[in-house]
Amino acid sequence: RLDPIVLVPPSAPPSGYRVHFLPRVARPVAKPTMGSGASTLKEQLAEASPEDIKKAFEALPSDAKDKVKQALDASGASGAAAKGVMIFQLGTNNWQSEEEPAPGSGILHEAQHIAFNNLPDSHSYSVYPSSVHDSNPNREKVKVVKLPHKIPICESISPVSDKRWHSMSDTEVEEYLARLEQAAYDQMALGEAETGRTYDFAIAHHCFLNQVVMQRVIKKRVDEGKAKTPLVAFSHGTALKMFNLEVKGDPEYPMRFKTMMDELKVFDDIVAVLAISEDNKKMFLSHFPNFNPDNILVNPPGFNPLVFHKTEDTIANLSDFSTVTYEDSGKDVGPIPADKYKKMLLFVGKFADWKRLDMVLKAAKQWEAKYPDVCTVIAGTGQPADVKLYHKMAFEEIGLAHTYFVGSQMQPNLARLFTMAEVGLFPSKSEPFGLVFIECMTCGTPVIGANSGGPKDFITEDVGFLIPDEELAVPADEKLVTHLFNTTCKALDENWKVTKSEACRKLAERYSVNTQVADYVDRIMGVLAKQ
Repeated sequence: RLDPIVLVPPSAPPSGYRVHFLPRVARPVAKPTMGSGASTLKEQLAEASPEDIKKAFEALPSDAKDKVKQALDASGASGAAAKGVMIFQLGTNNWQSEEEPAPGSGILHEAQHIAFNNLPDSHSYSVYPSSVHDSNPNREKVKVVKLPHKIPICESISPVSDKRWHSMSDTEVEEYLARLEQAAYDQMALGEAETGRTYDFAIAHHCFLNQVVMQRVIKKRVDEGKAKTPLVAFSHGTALKMFNLEVKGDPEYPMRFKTMMDELKVFDDIVAVLAISEDNKKMFLSHFPNFNPDNILVNPPGFNPLVFHKTEDTIANLSDFSTVTYEDSGKDVGPIPADKYKKMLLFVGKFADWKRLDMVLKAAKQWEAKYPDVCTVIAGTGQPADVKLYHKMAFEEIGLAHTYFVGSQMQPNLARLFTMAEVGLFPSKSEPFGLVFIECMTCGTPVIGANSGGPKDFITEDVGFLIPDEELAVPADEKLVTHLFNTTCKALDENWKVTKSEACRKLAERYSVNTQVADYVDRIMGVLAKQ
């Protein structure tokens, strides 16, 4: 396997970014054991963590290492990333900028684009839409499609859009598809011209219209005599949630797009699906049950180690952050009075009901009374009506005195907030994966979430806690609020920031985007080798 690769932008880092090189640390290895007492090699591998396997491999004599390499080569899946790949990616959401905050999938697409391009002898060409920009001069091999409207969303809300797909006419949808189709076609041709290579595979982010776009692009290229590019779907989760609402008969989501995907037989042309969690895989199969489950590769998304790492910040640096409010609120804004507080609790997320910010605000009323030297910081945003809703809830309905809204923050500032926080509070209902948990933990901060969705796959009591979430209540019911309050008090009283910090960083190391993209390549090429 590849050594970890540090993400380095193609030009000097933008102002405010810190280049963080991760040194290789030599650790003594007693013997190449894996797992916890498993008897057979298959059982040992199944129980072992990636770090266990790596340590065991490094401890093997050279002839044994050669046997492992030969076995992997024979499977068709060994070292594909090390040999170099040529890929194309089509994104659904914008990449992060000061003018246009990005949702998680846009941030992830950008990080993966950089990481793929940093693999040896590899190239990633990308396209993504924006309602603000028509280019991205800070990134190479990327084309931006400027839309004449906000970026459409599947369900809930986005930091930058309230325009739902279900509000768009068939004509508007077709115009969108045509714009991205032309951009994707042109960018794929540019990549081939610049590199002299053909594509090993393409990734279409989300299980929705990007697959339709790529279905058209690939067919057009085949009609021109080009080889058929294998297509991979990256299942983020929101499109599947939209299909859930259509199937359930929600009046705001009439059956339309799930039918469209079925009639076009989109997933007949997909060679593999990258699922971000086991729950995500199950949800995908509930909508597309004929897809081969062996070709659904559960592989969580990764964090960007160039950005997310422990900083030198302390609680005193909270004064670097200023509060925000909604338009015409009449409320004053200004720096957080850091000198009033010894500890800080942190929520990061978009202002969507399923993120359950209401739970945090209601529980904050109780911990403000118990811990007057602890403040709560809310980082994130939403549509104007949602921003107003949660501000009014916090200050007029609940009467919070030590809670501060700081709006949407660029990633380097989020790393600073994660470092300063005692605990990250992310109690979403059925979070598709929960990359924010990883980003928080890599800064050494424990986390509290809800026992539903993706976080169930990786959060243990070594790094935090998942509160019971049987009813999946939205808005949060009193039982959820009480669970969050009690768990947060436990985290403060037991000083989790000290006792769990090292475990948090060790767990997060497994989810570096550098590691993830190399694994994507190896596993996808393994699937292709069998077809």
